Amino acid sequence: MASQKGPDVTDPHADTAVDLSVALGRLRLPNPVMVASGTFGYAREMQGLVDLARLGCIVPKTITQEPRAGNAPARTVETTGGMLNSIGLDNDGIESFTVKLLPYLTSLGVPIVVSIAGRTID
Repeated sequence: MASQKGPDVTDPHADTAVDLSVALGRLRLPNPVMVASGTFGYAREMQGLVDLARLGCIVPKTITQEPRAGNAPARTVETTGGMLNSIGLDNDGIESFTVKLLPYLTSLGVPIVVSIAGRTID
């Protein structure tokens, strides 16, 4: 018979649960675990690998006002210290994001922080 070494801190109903919530301005996250914009796509791509409902926040891939094709290949290069990329913010634009992707993201019940890129300094 296996013995339990301690309380399950992931159980919000446990008497000994740890409060991992954090505040980002007016936004309160259930925990500080956030996925980075650009590395996690729009979250749907990762749903079989990560329990999205346990994340503190999802920051989907950066969007722009208008659709953007991104940079021509080669977009990535391997280096001794890692990898460099110049994807160019390839995305379908804010209207497509709002209609096609945002409903899925909001259905997850996890806070969403949207990364929006501008085109000019003004």
